[in-house]
This record gives sequence, structure tokens and C-alpha cells, in this order.
Amino acid sequence: MNIVLFNNDLRISDHQPLSEAARAGEVLPVYVVDPSQWKDTPLSARHFQFVVESLNELSKGIEGKGGKLFLAIGEIEPVLAKLLDTYDSINLFTHNDSRLMDKVKKWAKQNQQLLFSYGPELENVHGKHFNNRLNSYLKEPMAEVPNRIDVPSKTPDFLFTDFKKLQNYRVKGTKIRFGQQGGEMKAIETLDSFLEGRFANYIENQQKPLPSSLSSSRLSAYITWGNIAVRTVYQKTDEKLQACELEEDKIQLAEFLSKLTARVKICSMKIQHQQLEEVREIKREWNEDWFQRWLQGRTGIPIIDAAMRSLDKTGWMNFSLRAMVTSFIANTLLMDEQKLSAAMAGLYLDYEPAVHDFYIRQQAGMKGKMKIIDPVKVGRQLDPDGTFIRRYIPELSKLPDEYIHEPWLYPAFYQLGYEAPIVDVKKAYKNARLQIQAIGNKGKPARKKEEGETEQLSFDI
Repeated sequence: MNIVLFNNDLRISDHQPLSEAARAGEVLPVYVVDPSQWKDTPLSARHFQFVVESLNELSKGIEGKGGKLFLAIGEIEPVLAKLLDTYDSINLFTHNDSRLMDKVKKWAKQNQQLLFSYGPELENVHGKHFNNRLNSYLKEPMAEVPNRIDVPSKTPDFLFTDFKKLQNYRVKGTKIRFGQQGGEMKAIETLDSFLEGRFANYIENQQKPLPSSLSSSRLSAYITWGNIAVRTVYQKTDEKLQACELEEDKIQLAEFLSKLTARVKICSMKIQHQQLEEVREIKREWNEDWFQRWLQGRTGIPIIDAAMRSLDKTGWMNFSLRAMVTSFIANTLLMDEQKLSAAMAGLYLDYEPAVHDFYIRQQAGMKGKMKIIDPVKVGRQLDPDGTFIRRYIPELSKLPDEYIHEPWLYPAFYQLGYEAPIVDVKKAYKNARLQIQAIGNKGKPARKKEEGETEQLSFDI
């Protein structure tokens, strides 16, 4: 039996495992809710909500081709064992970047079943070879959607097709009402609207909190969960770029493509989880109150709080805000980055483990220079008139512009109903800078950059 294992590739377009399996004969399309994937990782209820929305649309797409999408709840290995008991022999089709790939590969080898995996083989490939292999893959013709998907008449009882059963599956965290909805059609619509005109101010607005939510591609969550293939995004964008008459439009789209390929590159890298000894030395004892106030958007520092509240509400914020809120707690307050990393991962709808880990390491000083960001100064640069702050902090909605970034200076501050700052921002910023300078003055030679590293790499596509 040919079994297509869906995971973070929830679409039917440019889906080579599905195309190849359908060409081989009857197909059993399966999505497995693996408890360890949802309980032992930072994935949260908002991610599960997005996945269920995506699965609903995927199911309709498969039904439109005469097939059915089957669901299972359980660890992937016992699920595969039950399928093998039912069919005696199975061929597994999947993408090689599936989050369950290691388990599936090990099980297939132990049980002597065939595994067919697809996608670019980029691990441990470097330099020109990497670029050549990636470019070759991105320019290959996209896999055709099967004309028909024939499912077997015999299916095991533990598989189900009723999505209502997923409503009772409990995942930590809370759902969101104002975030992006999952699904292949939503992904395609988002790409189309970007290429139809939203890209025009892509570079100019990428650091601005509110404008960037419109002019950035907003494809990151759809790419993370495979509602759209990177190859599809690349080819459609390149086609648009080639058709552009204005040089400025070409520059905008070229910048977007460079970030898209940088994201693929980071996803192919093996992340080494270690913290530089000198950085560990300056971390202070954990302060749970500070952490919770930061997480809930109650630090008393407007741009930090607005960013965290917007993230909680929508599941997204741009790269500049991500860098600032991470730097504030990890580098200004000098708190350990591991707990904050897991908390942020649970909030980002576009959480991609490799990208997230690389980004956190970069911002928290585990990889390259530890960057300290003054939230008041940067807040004024990113949101000069306080429009973003007022949207997410209603307590400050009527505050005059001159006080919007430092409300504690307002004469009637205590009548606003807004939190006092958890620290003196200027003193904390100065103290952190002194501590980091002390590290730099130890006389150690400059560390050579690793491949793929930049001073500040943005994945905000």
C-alpha cells in the first residue's frame, strides 16, 4: 500500500510525494497527530488551530480528486505498525524535511519497508555546491497535482475522517482569534496579493510595526506548515520580477527572494545548542516576575509591551520587534534565553525550529556579537508617533506624543492605569553595555564567522 504521510506539507500543489504515490497506484493519505510532537516541543494551541484549518482544506482538495484524507492520533511508530499489520507491506511517501522524518526513517529501516522521501538534499552541503543545488531545485518544474487519487476500499478502524474528533485534542496554550488562517488557498491568496502590489514598499516598511504587517509577504506561517511550497513562492516571484518594468520594483522582489533563500539555508543547517562561557558568566538569577510581565506585555516600557501584546493577539510581529523584545530580556535584563526562547516559539504562528533557534542564538549572544537594544530609542525610530503603541496599549491611547515612549515622565502618570517600568531603562541598558564590554576586553581574538552567519540576519519574509 502506498501511504503519503503529511506533516508540515499541508497542500496538494507541488507535492511530489502525493504525485508519485498516486502514479504508483492506490493511495492512503494520512496525517498523524503525534502526541510527542505537540507535548514535548514548544508547539501550542495556536499552531494546532492553524494545522486543523489547513487539514480541513487539504481534505477538501483530496476529496476533489476522488480521495480521502485519513487522520490518526498516536505516536507515529505504533501507527505505522498498525498500518503494516493491515496491508502486510507498505511504501511510505513523505518530504525529507518532515518534522517526523527521523522517526519514520528509523521505523522503515527496522521494519524493512520502503521509504521514498522528496525535496532538496541540502544537509552538510556548503558554499557553491549548496547554492547550485538549491538554485537547481528551485527552478525545477513543480510537481503536478494528481488527476485522481484512488484510496483503498479497506482501511483500518483506528483511522478516521471526522475532524470533530480533533476538537477534543488538548494542546497547551490558547488559540488566537485575529491571526492568519491556515490553508493552501489562503497561502496562495497571500502570495498573489503580495505580488499584485503589496511588495512595492517591502524594503521601506520592513522595520515599521504597522506598515510591515501589510507590505511584508506574510507568508512565513504558510511556508512553515507547508500550505505553499518554497519552490512555488520562488518561481511565481521570479516570474513577477522578470516582468517588472520599474527597477525599484525589481529591487524589492530581489530582496524578498534573498531572504527566502536565506531561510532555506538556515533550515538546512545543524544547530549546535551551546552557550558561550563568557556570556553565561554575566547572566543573573532568574526573575520569574520580570519574565511574566515581559510575556504578558506589562513591563511598563510601551514599545516592548505593545510588541508582546500584538504577538499574543496575532501570532506575528516583524523582525525589528522580534529582535528588540528578545534583546531586552536576554541582553538588557541579562536573563537566560532558553525559557524565553520556548515561550516565544509557542507564540509565533510561523515557528520553524531551525530558524527560531538560529535567530535566538544570534540575538542572545550565543552566536556572534551580543547586541543590546535601547527600547526607548529604538521605539522612537520604529513608531515615532506612537500609532502602534496606542493600538495595543489602550491605557496610553490619549497620551500626548511627547510622552508616548516614556509615559513615566508624564505628570499624571499614575492616573493612566499603566504599569510602572520594571527597571530603570537607562541604567539597565548602561549596566548591560558595561558587562558586555568587559567580555570584549578579555583580549580574546575575534571569532571567525561561521558559514551562513551575518551581523544581523532577518528572516522576516
